[in-house]
Amino acid sequence: MLKDRDRRPPETLQELKYLIAKRHIVFSNSVERVAKQIIERPEMIAVESAAAIARNCEVSQTTVHRLAQHIGFRTLREFRAMIRDHLRKTAENHR
Repeated sequence: MLKDRDRRPPETLQELKYLIAKRHIVFSNSVERVAKQIIERPEMIAVESAAAIARNCEVSQTTVHRLAQHIGFRTLREFRAMIRDHLRKTAENHR
């Protein structure tokens, strides 16, 4: 969970990675499993449903939604939007 609950959610995938590395965000085991998969394969959250992500990570759909809230987003949709923006910018930089 974010140590400072008044803090805004990360704006980029890089910022999320930084917060995790600095232990500003600490996860339970099941939520960490989803976070690792999303960091390794951000396209997964951009295109797959919460149910598909849950199956891939062997967790419940609730855990997938809990991850987004744990990071500071109100909804999975908000987290997905940040990841999609990251992927769009990455694709533009590779043109």
